Amino acid sequence: MTREEQLAEAFVGLADTLADGFDPVVLLDRLAGHCVGIVGADTVSVMMATVRGDLRTMSVSAHAASAELVQTQTREGPGRDCYRTRLPVDATHLDDLDGRWPRFTAQAQEAGYGAAHALPLRVNHQTIGSVSLLLAAPTGLLPGDLRLAQALADVAAVALVHWSPDPARPMDILTHVQAAVAAKATVEMAQGMLVEHGQLEPAQAMEALLAYSGRNGNRLTSTAQALVRRTLEPSVVLAARG
Repeated sequence: MTREEQLAEAFVGLADTLADGFDPVVLLDRLAGHCVGIVGADTVSVMMATVRGDLRTMSVSAHAASAELVQTQTREGPGRDCYRTRLPVDATHLDDLDGRWPRFTAQAQEAGYGAAHALPLRVNHQTIGSVSLLLAAPTGLLPGDLRLAQALADVAAVALVHWSPDPARPMDILTHVQAAVAAKATVEMAQGMLVEHGQLEPAQAMEALLAYSGRNGNRLTSTAQALVRRTLEPSVVLAARG
């Protein structure tokens, strides 16, 4: 299987919250496994925040570090700092940290690791945990691999907050499908209104809808509904095209 095929399967597996057997534990185990098997980390741990703001280890890849190191990461290290700052943390040379994480660094080096990264586990700009990636080589991962790991973490986090312990009923799925169909119809009606009002091509009308929605922090469907209901004037939306 090529890496592209692995990635396709990984993203589908992380996002399919309606699949049989899908649950949060399986989801985070998959995330850790993909960060090892596809991204190239040697050991990965996924931590999530409790209501008190403490970090709890939710998953550790099969090539696990010592239990002591796993526990230390919830209190000290790149994963903890990543969660606190909401920003990625890179420690590509653990032997050159000037005492930043003394306990974590000593335990990681003793276990044979030379570099570490941490990425935020986030949903809609809210950080709910972090993903720690440990590597034996003291050089760390390439920027492209880190972006890939962040994308996998983002998909997993979104799937996590949309997971429900109750299996989806066929009627629930049908309701969501019909809502999407109705939303598309509303957008097309709004697009037609802009085409007529501004003497535009359909693609130009869609650009105006997207520009206005993005500038005002609205969903595309919300803008379309406002146009269709006549609570928003086409001229106001067209002005967003600049």
